Amino acid sequence: PAGTAQALSELTTFLRAFAFAAPSEAVRREEAWRLWDPNGNGYLSLAEVDLGVKMTLQSFLKDAGAGEAVWRRFRPSFIRAFNDAKDAAAAASSLSDDYVTKGEFRLLLSYLGYYATWFEVFAMVDGCSDGTTATDDRRISREEWEEGIEKVVAAGLSWAPYVALRSATSASFDEMDSNGGGYVLLIEFCAWLKAAEVEAATPAGLALAAGDEQLAAPPAAPPRRMPGGL
Repeated sequence: PAGTAQALSELTTFLRAFAFAAPSEAVRREEAWRLWDPNGNGYLSLAEVDLGVKMTLQSFLKDAGAGEAVWRRFRPSFIRAFNDAKDAAAAASSLSDDYVTKGEFRLLLSYLGYYATWFEVFAMVDGCSDGTTATDDRRISREEWEEGIEKVVAAGLSWAPYVALRSATSASFDEMDSNGGGYVLLIEFCAWLKAAEVEAATPAGLALAAGDEQLAAPPAAPPRRMPGGL
């Protein structure tokens, strides 16, 4: 269930598995690139990123089943990270904006952490329940948002330290609901979070706004326990 101690443990595992975006991790990043780009064409498709994430988690945990479970849990967030990373660098060819290039790989690794964390918060609010349940529909209603605001702010002050979460209010719903449809989708939720980080020029915001020359700051790992004893 999202937001619980077990869920945060899985999120911590995910963040640690991809904590090799720093310049000092160039060798590890090169090894991962070769694994993720098996045909050696210099481009990563969404399918290749999806498989690369899965293999990395399985290797990190040294357990295929456990790695697949964490991969499956955060899988809805991968496309958001992929789409943000694939056009980070100036296009070198007609394919560059449709695939992640080697120059964008370092940013992708950090983006995976940002978006996985944001998805965890989104899932905590969706359905007014803990985690992914039968009441979830991958969108947040105004009622769900109102009920979940306190949890969102608490997350922003602890395991998901992002600007918009710390200052979330009832009015935030209308800021997120860009098309006025009465529901907030994951893509809208992430866009709201990203815009606040970029505007505040946080380390994550600078990375999210920049091309591959900008060092992406690694996402903060959540604490082992949340306020309130979870």
